Amino acid sequence: MSVTKTKSKYPQWKTDTINEISDLIKSNNTTAFCKLHKVRAAQLMQLRKSFKNDLTIRVVKNTLSKRGITDSKVDNFEKLVDNVSDQKAFIFTDMDPFKLFLLLEKGKVDLPAREGDIASGEITVPSGNTGMQPGPDLSAFKAFNIPTRIDAGSIFVSEDTVVAKEGDSIKSSLASLLTKLDIKPIKAGVAIDLAYMDGLIYPAKDVAIDLNEYRSHLIQSFNNALNLALNEEYLTKETVPLLLAKAFTNSKNISIESDYITKETVSHILSKKHLEAETLSKLVN
Repeated sequence: MSVTKTKSKYPQWKTDTINEISDLIKSNNTTAFCKLHKVRAAQLMQLRKSFKNDLTIRVVKNTLSKRGITDSKVDNFEKLVDNVSDQKAFIFTDMDPFKLFLLLEKGKVDLPAREGDIASGEITVPSGNTGMQPGPDLSAFKAFNIPTRIDAGSIFVSEDTVVAKEGDSIKSSLASLLTKLDIKPIKAGVAIDLAYMDGLIYPAKDVAIDLNEYRSHLIQSFNNALNLALNEEYLTKETVPLLLAKAFTNSKNISIESDYITKETVSHILSKKHLEAETLSKLVN
């Protein structure tokens, strides 16, 4: 429990909350400030239930959270206090911020867009049959420069079309069209706004990991290293089989060119000589 106790000028419940925040920051490896973007109560309850042994979630007023952070006296607590703004949820955990980000991303759900929603990424209307009947809806496609044609009595989108970019505010007309197309571009869930671990503060962009991109970079780095090692003939458990195969092929080719007969080259040399004989025979004839 925290040694520092809040003065009695606060009501008891506020004092308890401040002391709890202080204790949780000190007793967990990671503290995350999280946005509750369109989060439903059921989502938050499910998160608490599924990870009750790994995460502690608290939604606390800013004044109380700032006092709790200050009382904790953890490294860099002043900057941490400065980053408390708006109403956010606190997540306390021993996970590192990157693992926590991936966990929270899995818990997000797709929702239809509403007027005023902010696009979290590019929104694209894909090509294909929409199943919508020609009529007034055609003007909605035209308004957003979506190329269409009529195919088998339905509106057909001719090519993938970006209708909103990241950060754009979605208009009611676009929200209506996306709903008719059953496109749900809004991600709803708990999102890390800032994370704190070992005295360091991580903005959201620094903990956001794209696993596919990360995997691609790892594969590319491995291939680059492997090619460099092969070119330099640097022996490792990965390069030895490839270098031996290359050496065998080179030696075999040299043997064939020099007509050096072995059990591996005899068939190739005989074939080569047969072709040479046929060529010579055609020239003589």
